[in-house]
Amino acid sequence: MVADKPAPVKKKPRPRWQKILWLIFKIVRIPVLAIAAIYIGLWVGYTKFGNQPSSEILHVSTWRHLYDLVFAN
Repeated sequence: MVADKPAPVKKKPRPRWQKILWLIFKIVRIPVLAIAAIYIGLWVGYTKFGNQPSSEILHVSTWRHLYDLVFAN
């Protein structure tokens, strides 16, 4: 005797605003995660390994000094 398969469940179509919101989320998630990873890496490297204050992470003068150290003749 063959068992009857249950009828497939039909999903409701999503509203248009949900589709648009999901598309925006899919596009934005990778850049946001990349920026968060860069900031966390800067924070760990500069404050934990470098023993510097975390308030100086985003100062331009800090990174100009680092650039000068790396690319000095």
